[in-house]
Amino acid sequence: DGRFIYTYLGSAGLLTAVDFKGRTIWTNETGAVEGASEYGSGSSPALYKDRVIIVNDNRKQSYIAAYELRTGRELWNVPRQESQSWATPLVWENELRTEIVTASTNKVRSYDLDGGLLWELKGMTNLSTPSPFANQGLVYISSGYPGTSPRPVYAIKPGASGDISLAKDQTSNEFIAWYQPLLGTYNTSALVLGNYYYTLLDRGFLLCHDAKTGKEIYGRQRISAESSGFTASPWSYNGKIFLLSEDGDTFVVQAGPEFKVVGKNSLNEMAMATPAVLRGSVLLRTQSKLYRIARARK
Repeated sequence: DGRFIYTYLGSAGLLTAVDFKGRTIWTNETGAVEGASEYGSGSSPALYKDRVIIVNDNRKQSYIAAYELRTGRELWNVPRQESQSWATPLVWENELRTEIVTASTNKVRSYDLDGGLLWELKGMTNLSTPSPFANQGLVYISSGYPGTSPRPVYAIKPGASGDISLAKDQTSNEFIAWYQPLLGTYNTSALVLGNYYYTLLDRGFLLCHDAKTGKEIYGRQRISAESSGFTASPWSYNGKIFLLSEDGDTFVVQAGPEFKVVGKNSLNEMAMATPAVLRGSVLLRTQSKLYRIARARK
């Protein structure tokens, strides 16, 4: 947040703030995650104004909680009926209010800034990894554990309340703008750029849909016959889409309604973490290195 770095080690049960010299400012022992699948934790903390928010879904007692940024003091803690998830919560500032959107195995849930439940949605797969994100005035939710059906994507409007789950054979309702039953992904979060919703499948295919309606623009397009797979989520810059494979190859794809690979950059080492883009730089983490790539200073 410009002052401190906040880390959440769910498997160890530690939420910590350090300064830019590495000195510990505070530590809160939140309780270790013991997910049903024993994969460890994967949810990152979310920052909003004076607080840091975490989701801890585990086998004993799942919860969402908020902590004071300055001291680490717990502000509130709300139990959740879940057993496992790896999605990072989204603080969604929409035209009507600010809410905290969470995706997990049993339900998608949204909370107000004091932990009050606003709305919920059934229909996820039994492992949820992709994180919610917002664009085009909508919040996008996906879940796609391999071999299950449906593998849903939901585009949700602001202002929802109560149970907004779709009835059988519905593809939309008052608060769900559109729904795709087989577009959800296992690991990667999707990307919206302009009016297009891009889906990166773990096995190396890219799909494109209309971000506002869910209509297909183009179907599965193979990115590269040589790639072993994709775990990192796509990102965009300067009107292009970037896709980092597990082999450490970043493929550059043109944005828009036609698929075309226009470049490839290789780091020659396994990469599974989603890069971070900030302040004119991209940070990429491979198996043994951290890269910062930026334009050369003039």
